[in-house]
Amino acid sequence: MRAQGRPENQTASAIHRAAVDLFYKQGYAATTLRQIADKVGLQVGSLYNHISSKEDVLFRIMQEIMNDLIDATREEMDQASGPLDKVRAFMHASIRFHGKHRRETLIGNSELRALSPAKRRSIVALRDRYEALLSDAISEAVNANELDIPDEQMAVFAGLAMCAHVASWYRSGHRLDLDQIADYLSQMYAPLGAVAHAEVA
Repeated sequence: MRAQGRPENQTASAIHRAAVDLFYKQGYAATTLRQIADKVGLQVGSLYNHISSKEDVLFRIMQEIMNDLIDATREEMDQASGPLDKVRAFMHASIRFHGKHRRETLIGNSELRALSPAKRRSIVALRDRYEALLSDAISEAVNANELDIPDEQMAVFAGLAMCAHVASWYRSGHRLDLDQIADYLSQMYAPLGAVAHAEVA
Protein backbone atom coordinates (compact mmCIF):
# COMPACT_ATOMS: atom_id res chain seq x y z
CA MET A 1 0.00 0.00 0.00
CA ARG A 2 1.07 3.58 -0.56
CA ALA A 3 2.78 5.57 2.15
CA GLN A 4 1.75 8.98 0.76
CA GLY A 5 -0.70 10.76 3.04
CA ARG A 6 -0.39 8.27 5.89
CA PRO A 7 -0.04 9.43 9.51
CA GLU A 8 3.66 9.33 10.36
CA ASN A 9 3.60 8.56 14.12
CA GLN A 10 1.36 7.31 16.90
CA THR A 11 -0.08 10.71 17.77
CA ALA A 12 -0.81 11.51 14.13
CA SER A 13 -2.40 8.07 13.76
CA ALA A 14 -4.60 8.76 16.80
CA ILE A 15 -5.65 12.09 15.30
CA HIS A 16 -6.45 10.33 12.04
CA ARG A 17 -8.59 7.69 13.78
CA ALA A 18 -10.38 10.28 15.89
CA ALA A 19 -11.17 12.36 12.82
CA VAL A 20 -12.50 9.34 10.94
CA ASP A 21 -14.77 8.50 13.87
CA LEU A 22 -16.08 12.05 14.27
CA PHE A 23 -16.45 12.81 10.55
CA TYR A 24 -18.34 9.54 10.13
CA LYS A 25 -20.66 10.04 13.11
CA GLN A 26 -21.47 13.75 12.79
CA GLY A 27 -20.06 14.97 9.50
CA TYR A 28 -17.06 17.11 8.62
CA ALA A 29 -18.82 20.47 8.99
CA ALA A 30 -20.12 19.67 12.48
CA THR A 31 -16.75 18.44 13.75
CA THR A 32 -14.38 20.91 15.38
CA LEU A 33 -10.67 20.69 15.96
CA ARG A 34 -11.39 20.93 19.68
CA GLN A 35 -13.48 17.75 19.48
CA ILE A 36 -10.67 15.95 17.66
CA ALA A 37 -8.14 17.20 20.21
CA ASP A 38 -10.33 16.16 23.14
CA LYS A 39 -10.79 12.69 21.69
CA VAL A 40 -7.01 12.26 21.38
CA GLY A 41 -6.23 13.93 24.72
CA LEU A 42 -4.39 16.96 23.34
CA GLN A 43 -4.69 20.71 23.52
CA VAL A 44 -6.00 22.22 20.30
CA GLY A 45 -2.73 24.04 19.75
CA SER A 46 -0.82 20.77 19.93
CA LEU A 47 -2.74 19.43 16.94
CA TYR A 48 -0.81 21.80 14.72
CA ASN A 49 2.37 19.87 15.44
CA HIS A 50 0.80 17.11 13.33
CA ILE A 51 -1.72 18.76 10.98
CA SER A 52 -2.04 22.06 9.17
CA SER A 53 -5.86 22.32 9.28
CA LYS A 54 -9.07 20.35 9.65
CA GLU A 55 -9.32 20.27 5.86
CA ASP A 56 -5.85 18.74 5.71
CA VAL A 57 -7.05 15.89 7.95
CA LEU A 58 -10.05 15.27 5.68
CA PHE A 59 -7.87 15.38 2.58
CA ARG A 60 -5.43 12.86 4.03
CA ILE A 61 -8.28 10.50 4.92
CA MET A 62 -9.74 10.73 1.43
CA GLN A 63 -6.37 10.49 -0.30
CA GLU A 64 -5.32 7.45 1.70
CA ILE A 65 -8.56 5.55 1.23
CA MET A 66 -8.61 6.18 -2.53
CA ASN A 67 -4.98 5.08 -2.92
CA ASP A 68 -5.66 1.94 -0.90
CA LEU A 69 -8.83 1.19 -2.86
CA ILE A 70 -6.97 1.53 -6.16
CA ASP A 71 -4.10 -0.64 -4.95
CA ALA A 72 -6.35 -3.39 -3.53
CA THR A 73 -8.52 -3.48 -6.64
CA ARG A 74 -5.62 -3.44 -9.06
CA GLU A 75 -3.82 -6.17 -7.12
CA GLU A 76 -6.79 -8.54 -7.49
CA MET A 77 -7.34 -7.59 -11.12
CA ASP A 78 -3.69 -8.40 -11.87
CA GLN A 79 -4.43 -12.01 -10.90
CA ALA A 80 -7.28 -12.27 -13.43
CA SER A 81 -6.89 -14.55 -16.44
CA GLY A 82 -8.75 -12.42 -18.97
CA PRO A 83 -10.90 -9.31 -19.57
CA LEU A 84 -14.11 -10.77 -18.13
CA ASP A 85 -12.27 -12.06 -15.09
CA LYS A 86 -10.86 -8.55 -14.62
CA VAL A 87 -14.41 -7.19 -14.39
CA ARG A 88 -15.27 -9.86 -11.82
CA ALA A 89 -12.07 -9.12 -9.90
CA PHE A 90 -12.86 -5.40 -9.84
CA MET A 91 -16.32 -6.05 -8.40
CA HIS A 92 -15.09 -8.58 -5.83
CA ALA A 93 -12.19 -6.46 -4.60
CA SER A 94 -14.17 -3.21 -4.50
CA ILE A 95 -17.17 -4.72 -2.73
CA ARG A 96 -14.97 -6.26 -0.07
CA PHE A 97 -12.96 -3.06 0.34
CA HIS A 98 -16.06 -0.88 0.80
CA GLY A 99 -17.41 -3.31 3.39
CA LYS A 100 -14.13 -3.50 5.29
CA HIS A 101 -13.44 0.24 5.21
CA ARG A 102 -17.00 1.50 5.31
CA ARG A 103 -16.45 4.59 7.47
CA GLU A 104 -13.57 5.96 5.41
CA THR A 105 -15.29 5.25 2.09
CA LEU A 106 -18.51 6.87 3.28
CA ILE A 107 -16.55 9.96 4.30
CA GLY A 108 -14.85 9.98 0.93
CA ASN A 109 -18.15 9.71 -0.91
CA SER A 110 -19.97 12.38 1.10
CA GLU A 111 -17.43 15.08 1.95
CA LEU A 112 -15.80 15.91 -1.39
CA ARG A 113 -17.58 19.27 -1.46
CA ALA A 114 -15.78 20.28 1.76
CA LEU A 115 -12.38 20.35 0.05
CA SER A 116 -10.80 23.39 -1.55
CA PRO A 117 -10.73 23.32 -5.39
CA ALA A 118 -7.11 22.14 -5.63
CA LYS A 119 -7.55 19.33 -3.12
CA ARG A 120 -10.88 18.39 -4.71
CA ARG A 121 -9.20 18.07 -8.09
CA SER A 122 -6.58 15.79 -6.58
CA ILE A 123 -9.21 13.44 -5.15
CA VAL A 124 -11.26 13.54 -8.35
CA ALA A 125 -8.14 12.49 -10.26
CA LEU A 126 -7.80 9.48 -7.97
CA ARG A 127 -11.47 8.66 -8.49
CA ASP A 128 -10.93 8.84 -12.23
CA ARG A 129 -8.05 6.36 -11.94
CA TYR A 130 -10.27 4.00 -9.96
CA GLU A 131 -13.13 4.32 -12.44
CA ALA A 132 -10.75 3.65 -15.32
CA LEU A 133 -9.92 0.23 -13.87
CA LEU A 134 -13.51 -0.90 -14.43
CA SER A 135 -14.02 1.07 -17.62
CA ASP A 136 -10.93 -0.43 -19.26
CA ALA A 137 -11.82 -3.95 -18.14
CA ILE A 138 -15.35 -3.64 -19.54
CA SER A 139 -14.06 -2.25 -22.82
CA GLU A 140 -11.57 -5.10 -23.11
CA ALA A 141 -14.30 -7.65 -22.41
CA VAL A 142 -16.59 -6.08 -25.01
CA ASN A 143 -13.81 -5.99 -27.61
CA ALA A 144 -13.02 -9.63 -26.86
CA ASN A 145 -16.72 -10.52 -27.35
CA GLU A 146 -16.93 -11.66 -23.74
CA LEU A 147 -19.55 -9.02 -22.90
CA ASP A 148 -22.44 -7.64 -24.91
CA ILE A 149 -23.87 -4.54 -23.25
CA PRO A 150 -25.80 -1.59 -24.72
CA ASP A 151 -23.87 1.21 -22.99
CA GLU A 152 -20.42 0.76 -21.48
CA GLN A 153 -20.44 4.02 -19.52
CA MET A 154 -23.75 3.20 -17.86
CA ALA A 155 -22.38 -0.23 -16.98
CA VAL A 156 -19.38 1.44 -15.34
CA PHE A 157 -21.58 3.82 -13.34
CA ALA A 158 -23.79 0.93 -12.20
CA GLY A 159 -20.79 -1.10 -11.07
CA LEU A 160 -19.25 1.79 -9.15
CA ALA A 161 -22.56 2.55 -7.44
CA MET A 162 -23.11 -1.09 -6.45
CA CYS A 163 -19.65 -1.28 -4.85
CA ALA A 164 -19.90 2.05 -3.06
CA HIS A 165 -23.38 1.34 -1.68
CA VAL A 166 -22.07 -1.63 0.31
CA ALA A 167 -20.50 0.83 2.76
CA SER A 168 -23.92 2.24 3.60
CA TRP A 169 -25.49 -1.02 4.78
CA TYR A 170 -22.83 -3.60 5.56
CA ARG A 171 -22.04 -4.25 9.22
CA SER A 172 -19.63 -6.72 10.81
CA GLY A 173 -21.57 -9.71 12.03
CA HIS A 174 -23.74 -9.73 8.92
CA ARG A 175 -25.20 -13.18 8.20
CA LEU A 176 -22.96 -13.30 5.11
CA ASP A 177 -19.23 -12.62 5.19
CA LEU A 178 -17.70 -10.14 2.77
CA ASP A 179 -16.52 -12.84 0.37
CA GLN A 180 -20.04 -14.24 0.12
CA ILE A 181 -21.50 -10.77 -0.33
CA ALA A 182 -18.95 -10.04 -3.07
CA ASP A 183 -19.90 -13.31 -4.80
CA TYR A 184 -23.64 -12.64 -4.68
CA LEU A 185 -23.49 -8.99 -5.66
CA SER A 186 -21.10 -9.68 -8.52
CA GLN A 187 -23.56 -12.21 -9.89
CA MET A 188 -26.31 -9.58 -9.62
CA TYR A 189 -24.26 -7.00 -11.52
CA ALA A 190 -26.11 -6.95 -14.82
CA PRO A 191 -23.17 -7.40 -17.27
CA LEU A 192 -21.82 -10.38 -15.31
CA GLY A 193 -25.31 -11.70 -14.59
CA ALA A 194 -26.09 -11.77 -18.30
CA VAL A 195 -22.92 -13.82 -18.92
CA ALA A 196 -23.83 -16.26 -16.15
CA HIS A 197 -27.34 -16.65 -17.56
CA ALA A 198 -25.97 -17.30 -21.03
CA GLU A 199 -23.53 -19.90 -19.69
CA VAL A 200 -26.34 -21.73 -17.92
CA ALA A 201 -28.56 -21.58 -20.99
